[in-house]
Amino acid sequence: MRKTEFWMGLSGFMGFTFFLIANFSDFFLGLNVLAGCIQLLLNAFVLVSWFKGYREKHGFWKFVAAVGVAVPVFMGGITLARVILPAVFN
Repeated sequence: MRKTEFWMGLSGFMGFTFFLIANFSDFFLGLNVLAGCIQLLLNAFVLVSWFKGYREKHGFWKFVAAVGVAVPVFMGGITLARVILPAVFN
């Protein structure tokens, strides 16, 4: 496994994990807001690592990497709308 593929997998796993914690957990007060903030920071790392993979890949794997670049943008928007903004305005 090459270094880029390792970082793509690790960043995707961490970003998705924090997305799930931020949007679907409520067992500790404020945990979802903290996880949402961490997830937004991780999304920057996901974008960088997957965009690097996008530049290196060819064919079908380039398409997979392009989807990997787009998904964190949607996950970040969902987290902003469901977790961060309601916490700020309450």
